[in-house]
Amino acid sequence: MKRISILIVLLTAVLAATATTYTVDQVPNVHLADRNRYVSNPDGILSPEAAAGIDSSLKSVWDATSAEVVVVAIDDISPDTDIDRFATDLFSSWGIGKKDKDNGLLLLIVKDQRKAVIRTGYGMEGTVPDILAGKIIRHAMAPRFREGDYDGGTVEAVSQLAQAITSPEAREELMSKYANDADAGQDEPDLFALFLIWAGVLTLIILILFIREVVSTRRMDRFDRYQKLDRLSVPTLIITFLALGAPLIVYIPLRLMLRRLRREKRMCPNCGHSMNLVDEEHDNFYLTPAQDTEERINSVDYDVWLCQQCGETDILPYVNKSSSYTVCPVCHARACTLRTDRIIAQPTTVTEGYGIKEYECHNCRNRTQKRYNIAKLAAPVVIAGGGGRLGGGGGFSGGSFGGGMTGGGGASGGW
Repeated sequence: MKRISILIVLLTAVLAATATTYTVDQVPNVHLADRNRYVSNPDGILSPEAAAGIDSSLKSVWDATSAEVVVVAIDDISPDTDIDRFATDLFSSWGIGKKDKDNGLLLLIVKDQRKAVIRTGYGMEGTVPDILAGKIIRHAMAPRFREGDYDGGTVEAVSQLAQAITSPEAREELMSKYANDADAGQDEPDLFALFLIWAGVLTLIILILFIREVVSTRRMDRFDRYQKLDRLSVPTLIITFLALGAPLIVYIPLRLMLRRLRREKRMCPNCGHSMNLVDEEHDNFYLTPAQDTEERINSVDYDVWLCQQCGETDILPYVNKSSSYTVCPVCHARACTLRTDRIIAQPTTVTEGYGIKEYECHNCRNRTQKRYNIAKLAAPVVIAGGGGRLGGGGGFSGGSFGGGMTGGGGASGGW
């Protein structure tokens, strides 16, 4: 009998030595990781079923009243730390309760000290006064805890607290103007603000490029200058759509400048006299059959300038960048278009497939075939486990507390 007593004492000492001792900063704030969790139970004092049930009850309290009630069950705190002081510091550190109503409540259980604390925020003191808090600890928790029934004692305490907090008069007093977990994303980047910054940066870049091109091409021939500046048209237009229209401050002046460069009077490079632009109805007389085809299918627009003094004729091509026509490898007219696209061999997970595209030139009627490869198919992903569920029912985004304060209201007691 004496040996058994010694073994029990030794076992108790070993368990006490291996118990986790917490500081305020070390208590896991599970609500930050998952907004649907309100019970911090790192040492498994409460069963998973009880913790899940309490989480569900406290979520209902949060949703119905906006009051922030949380439960913390831990093995131990430092022996030289007063449990009431610890509860107050933990409450303040987490900022439990909304900042306009201070409607927070912390239920702290420290198993190895055999003590519990109910700590209330300033706005919760009328709903859960010190007398009620003490009564819940003495009558709902302590008798069950003495029997090792931490689940039953905690569930009953939370039930009585929820009943008091969700009464109609309490709900009206506790309801905050702030939404639950309203500050959960305050440390996350504001995606819209980042997008606006990104759009502004892109606009600034394209503006700098535009100014640089305007300055560097000012001594060029107007046609060469047009070609150089026109390279900015497509990227500027794309960025205009992507950046909520901000680059219009670049795109509009660019298009106006290109239009002016194309329509301004041209001086004859031969005799120096002014040249005339031949109208669209008569300029075809000066074009080759290939150029005429390009104009007809709108792949290239030609301007024909004629000098009446010396007969100099300048034919200037302006490629339509929105056209799908490509250059024919035979006659070199921009008049090739896709005629057929055939898949000859389907890809598998082992081999690539291939197809053949056939192009036809609208000018010389030449047909050209081009072979292309098709990537192998991805192998199917096999998930082992016999049809079990993926994940564990979590996956919720993190929450936050509302910045509430406490004056040390509530009660504490042991068992």
